[in-house]
Amino acid sequence: VLSWVGFDGNAATQSTETMTQLRIADIIIPSVTAVLAILVMWNYDLTEEKAREIKAELESKRGVL
Repeated sequence: VLSWVGFDGNAATQSTETMTQLRIADIIIPSVTAVLAILVMWNYDLTEEKAREIKAELESKRGVL
């Protein structure tokens, strides 16, 4: 990410353009991953009944938690 925005680790200061691009990357990358996570969770079909079934199956395999 740092190379994409033009960050120079050897420079004493970074250009205004680099700092702006870094701030934009700090907003866009987490936003995109959050949207992807929301889409995955939105489409994940988990009801109370299904959760109880999964819990019962796990408890039968490894004991009560």
